[in-house]
Amino acid sequence: MTREELQTSQDYMWRALFGEHRTTLALAVEMLLRCHLSPEQILTKTMTALEGSQQDS
Repeated sequence: MTREELQTSQDYMWRALFGEHRTTLALAVEMLLRCHLSPEQILTKTMTALEGSQQDS
């Protein structure tokens, strides 16, 4: 896979992920910008929420 193909694939995956989980990811970004929690805590909680939503599908 060329670098351009990899970039295109990653771009597609991020767009698809954002499209499916816009609210959760937007909340995570807001928390990263404004909260006093560590980024690791915020991203771990976000990952757990996304994993839970995939299991519910």
